[in-house]
Amino acid sequence: MKKRGCSFYMSKYTIGFKKKVVGFYKDNGQCETLRVYNISKTALRLWIYKSESDGFMRKKNKHYSVQEKLDIIAYYRENGVVETERKYNISNSIFYKWERILYEYGTEELGKEHRGRKPKGPKKDLSKDKDFMAELQSLRMENDYLKKLKALVEKREDQERKNK
Repeated sequence: MKKRGCSFYMSKYTIGFKKKVVGFYKDNGQCETLRVYNISKTALRLWIYKSESDGFMRKKNKHYSVQEKLDIIAYYRENGVVETERKYNISNSIFYKWERILYEYGTEELGKEHRGRKPKGPKKDLSKDKDFMAELQSLRMENDYLKKLKALVEKREDQERKNK
């Protein structure tokens, strides 16, 4: 049996186990189910809700058009979070993100794909800028010269101190 704690994450249990627990709950009640299977109350409630609504299987990713996104945002503004989640069967974080994008960037940005990593831009080729490279080389040589000069001066000062 699993220990209590962060055990309510759905990925730790198989679909068969979840169905078994929900069936046991329907026959024996919440207290007995929590005692026998040693799961959290939150996990049990979530599994019951999932079994009654769309089952335990993950949903396929659905792509929404700009107009569908605008309709969902309008419905959310009129009816609230819970009703929107139930009607469209999507998480509130999704339409919150759409609303933020709409507010910050406008409707054109809603049509763009925002999932995944952002592509990196091309790397700059520093060798193209010859003036920059020449100046960099000159500064490096000057830096090396000054380091050597400082070392020679310190060496001479040390010898003079020893000779006194």
